[in-house]
Amino acid sequence: MNVQIYIDAIENELEKCCEEFFYTDSSVAQAARYSLLKAGKRIRAVLTFLTAELCGGEWTDKLRLACGIEMIHCYSLIHDDLPCMDNDDLRRGKPSCHKAFGEDTALLAGDALLGCGLQVVVNDNRLSDKSKVKAIQAFTHAMGPMGMIYGQELDLEYENKKADKTVLNNIHRHKTGKMISLAGLLGALDNDVNEEQEKALKLFFENIGLVFQIIDDILDVEGSVEELGKPIGSDADNNKSTFVSLYGLENSKKIAADMTTEAVDAIVSAFGSRAEALVEYTTYLLERKK
Repeated sequence: MNVQIYIDAIENELEKCCEEFFYTDSSVAQAARYSLLKAGKRIRAVLTFLTAELCGGEWTDKLRLACGIEMIHCYSLIHDDLPCMDNDDLRRGKPSCHKAFGEDTALLAGDALLGCGLQVVVNDNRLSDKSKVKAIQAFTHAMGPMGMIYGQELDLEYENKKADKTVLNNIHRHKTGKMISLAGLLGALDNDVNEEQEKALKLFFENIGLVFQIIDDILDVEGSVEELGKPIGSDADNNKSTFVSLYGLENSKKIAADMTTEAVDAIVSAFGSRAEALVEYTTYLLERKK
């Protein structure tokens, strides 16, 4: 599996989207492009493409849907970094958007990417009108007040008070997990998936979404600024409850490994050898260092 093919494709498509939907002389557009382009691991896009192939579809048909996910994910990062939220000065190895362009422009850049992320879906000529409605429903649920936004709300609420295990799971199943699960929903959109496979995909992405956050918490302790491209130890600095603070470092690693195994077993049971590429990528996510 050559993940770079997917990454190159999404980078090229994001550039096209910026040319299509942003004014060239706009400072907000410049800030949005600064944060969006040639940045990040494109994990959500890759998961969308791999799921499409797993379900018997063409991954290239999901390019604009994947652009929508990456734009909305980027919007959330820009806003997360603002002084009123996590107050981080570094993102993806360079100054955060508000440090480079100012808080007002960064706020608008995030707003622009949120709107544009939905606009690229509505304008996707690969999708029928019925599929566009399904996609927009999935997007708005994943990022809305019962999705990512709720997770962010809880994350802020528990910044200076201890979250128990139930609350911590609830935070990250919403803040991180909902947008990871969105990749699975969009990858499977318009493909023929039976009931067993639907259940396997749901379990897989719910698990992987939480594992992704557990590994992030581990890297916030064990990682380096050079590898991660963002501040280390910021969770502790902000008095946030994390999987490491609640379970300990080694137990957190075991939980992540066990949840990954459960996810892989479910997807292999439902899809057989067709799941090979997704399983390989899942192993990479578990073992990643950045």
